[in-house]
Amino acid sequence: INAVEDVTKEIKKTVAALKGYAETETPSLGQAVGSLASTFEIIEKESTEKVKRLRGEYIAPLNDLLIGLQKLQTEQDEAQKATKELEKAEKHLSKVQSKPKEKLKPNEIQTAEAELKAAKDKNAKEENDVKVATEEFNKTKLADMQTILKNMVDIETVFHKKILDSVATVKVKADAIKIEEESKI
Repeated sequence: INAVEDVTKEIKKTVAALKGYAETETPSLGQAVGSLASTFEIIEKESTEKVKRLRGEYIAPLNDLLIGLQKLQTEQDEAQKATKELEKAEKHLSKVQSKPKEKLKPNEIQTAEAELKAAKDKNAKEENDVKVATEEFNKTKLADMQTILKNMVDIETVFHKKILDSVATVKVKADAIKIEEESKI
């Protein structure tokens, strides 16, 4: 995109030079060169418009998708933490249950069981949240990518069609140069 912006500066210089040259030439060559200058103006204008549209309809939505992906990864990290907490609670309960009864503190087994239940509940919630977030992200990703790709095709099609139309005019003007007639002027 930055390269396109740099090229537009060069095009402006080229257009000015072509217009100046066109004024000094024979009528038909002047018209052809003037048409070429107009084509370069269209290229410059359409390049600027293309960059503007790419930023709004291509780059911005891709950035939004990255933000959505980061949120999904955060959900996945939370689910992994919950799974580790569940494993830790299971090991703790197993350890408490394997202790001799005389070494158990009052309510130690019940506390470990309550911690395990809380860890299971949290893990189930986090797993469900990840499932929902993944489905939502995938749906959004597919819809957004479809739109982004269609936008890219539309942006490029409009850009190239306008330039091709202008180039066709240059060809007509070039074909209309009166070589024999104007060489005698």
